[in-house]
Amino acid sequence: MAQERGLDNFTILTSHKLILPAMRALLESGDVPIDGFLCPGHVAVIVGADVFGQIVREYHQPCVIAGFEGPQIAAALARLTEMVAQGRPALENLYSQAVTPQGNRIAQQLIDRFFVPADWEWRGLGMLKGSGLALRPEFARFDARNRFGLGATKSLAPQGCRCGDIITGRLTPPECALFGVSCNPFARWGPAW
Repeated sequence: MAQERGLDNFTILTSHKLILPAMRALLESGDVPIDGFLCPGHVAVIVGADVFGQIVREYHQPCVIAGFEGPQIAAALARLTEMVAQGRPALENLYSQAVTPQGNRIAQQLIDRFFVPADWEWRGLGMLKGSGLALRPEFARFDARNRFGLGATKSLAPQGCRCGDIITGRLTPPECALFGVSCNPFARWGPAW
């Protein structure tokens, strides 16, 4: 609509990421112990439950899709634990009230219409090829990075922060020297910085 109207005061700063490249990077790194995935319902609503079947087929890892309510997460973690204990990798959708096998086709078409895969930086994983979404070239004039010359942001994490290692499962929080000292529930660094 902005393009059709010739608007010059409209920009978009994208930070959309694709989850499958990150899941693959974790699995292929060889240094992160993974028994299965608790898959995010808000992503599955758009991409569909079947997308996560690739992880089950290619890596033999169980995947359980859940919503964000406490009981939904607890049920999904219990089911994931059962699948791991049984040695049965499968895909299960415990958020079927919102997630269909194919996802939201209209949303997928809109994403394809306006965005293209792009290389993207992930905390703890580095640059992952094709793991983000950038505006298509025909919409480049609305891209805030181009319009305002925005480059990559520098980490604001303090010296010694190991957040990337913690969120990827390479370390546990107590293994970070900042945990419980300068990084605590009242003054946290981690994903909030």
